[in-house]
Amino acid sequence: MQRFFLPLLVVALAGCRGESPPLDMATTPEKSRAALTAAFDAWKGGADSKALTSKSPPIYFVDDSFTKGSKLVEYRIEGEPKTVGTGMSYVVTLTLQDGAKPAGTRKLAYRVVTDPNIAIFREDGAP
Repeated sequence: MQRFFLPLLVVALAGCRGESPPLDMATTPEKSRAALTAAFDAWKGGADSKALTSKSPPIYFVDDSFTKGSKLVEYRIEGEPKTVGTGMSYVVTLTLQDGAKPAGTRKLAYRVVTDPNIAIFREDGAP
């Protein structure tokens, strides 16, 4: 009986040691940059999250400054994106106005995917 289970166990374990195939990308540099630009243009134009999710296709944009109502005065996408996981990561310089405070500039990173939905979120601790 033991002679039967040992070869079966060896074959089973051999299948478990293989590497899993890489995940498919959930965007391209062109699609992700277009989505990021659309989100920032909407924010700069005064849109809120409801306006972004009502677009076709909807854009799900997660950023605390956007959610809290900070005004986007200007933005600049810096350089080329980096592939991170199945998405693209962009460094963006933002000039924000919070109420009566003077506008301040911040450099932040944003992760973007476009498939199956457009989702953009700020990466904490980056760039």
